[in-house]
Amino acid sequence: MDTAHRRMEIISILSAKGHMTMRELAWELDVSRRTIMNDIIALSFDYPIYTKPGEGGGVFITENYKPYTNTLTLTEQKTLCGLYDKAEGKEKEILFRIIHKYGADKLQNI
Repeated sequence: MDTAHRRMEIISILSAKGHMTMRELAWELDVSRRTIMNDIIALSFDYPIYTKPGEGGGVFITENYKPYTNTLTLTEQKTLCGLYDKAEGKEKEILFRIIHKYGADKLQNI
């Protein structure tokens, strides 16, 4: 994965989850924490992301940043939710992010 794709993935992950630690992002993207730190610095110029140190800290994206919200049809949402219920591990996490990213206002059942 090149730098641009990795950085867009960071924004995607943060958009879905709200926040993660640098360690979690590094593990998820199979890079070092230093690489994630550099990515966060670069991304903070163009996106509403920030870091918070200490317990409960990590990398955050502001709550009002939802560029993809509400683009799933009801049928697509139901299909993905059905797949989510059957998925395990990393696949379940990825499906969660897709559902949250594209249909966030419909997530009451997840």
